[in-house]
Amino acid sequence: ICFKTGFMKANPTLLEPIMKIEVNTPDEYIGDIVGNLNRRRGTIESMRRYRKGSQKLNGLVPLMEMFGYASQLRNISSGRASYSMEFFKYSPASASIQEQALKKLAEKKVLEQRN
Repeated sequence: ICFKTGFMKANPTLLEPIMKIEVNTPDEYIGDIVGNLNRRRGTIESMRRYRKGSQKLNGLVPLMEMFGYASQLRNISSGRASYSMEFFKYSPASASIQEQALKKLAEKKVLEQRN
């Protein structure tokens, strides 16, 4: 109990993993792909010509937002784009993300107490 009280008084910050992504895509899909990454709270760091008719996009996206991305990218690009990702850093989560996480944790505790 003392630890929990002290922990909450310290104003803890939830950190979320940020992934570095690289997307290779034909030119005609770049707009839709950028829009999709923006909706996933992504930040585009660079875009450059990869080959004739193709572009390489580099950016940062929270890992939480990347679930389901492979199938969505396949749909957006008719299977012609590819991507890779790797861990980049931990970053403080926004207040709304922290609130969602605490709400899910509270719901989980309620379910555990019922069992």
